Amino acid sequence: MLKKVKKEDLKSDLEDATMRLLQLARQTCWNTISSNAVYIISEIEKNPKDIHINTLKSRKKKNDKKTVKSLEQITQDLNNIYDNLYDINLYVYKSTTRYTIIEIQYFPKSSLEASFLKTVKEERPMLHSKITFPIYRKNNSEKFDVNWELQGLRYKWNMFWHRLLVTKKI
Repeated sequence: MLKKVKKEDLKSDLEDATMRLLQLARQTCWNTISSNAVYIISEIEKNPKDIHINTLKSRKKKNDKKTVKSLEQITQDLNNIYDNLYDINLYVYKSTTRYTIIEIQYFPKSSLEASFLKTVKEERPMLHSKITFPIYRKNNSEKFDVNWELQGLRYKWNMFWHRLLVTKKI
């Protein structure tokens, strides 16, 4: 669901987006998803240097070094850069039964092409709640591990079987 965010409504809009994200995660993942949300923030790079499997490893390495923040703290961080925000995306980074870390990825207007920036520079930022699906997911009704991007043992096992089945089909 796309929503344009007013600066004065940022905190309540982030709360709503978090609730939508947690609901979506509960519908698509088999894990117990905690409603106790904390946040980390990341800038979306215009031209990521590593667009392959190393992206997950690099993202995990960077995110694991970040300090989690409360909704109030993350709202303040976003308010400080509000005028430069083009797009705000919420993802579940990690979930346990005790807490869920929401990664807020933002795309700054300063990274846009100059010609496009002219058309959107006065626009409010867009807000999205998203779930990333693993490549090994067989169908839309199959639930999966919400923590698959952390590349744990279950991810490696599922990728092994996925690769084995894909190479057999060829």
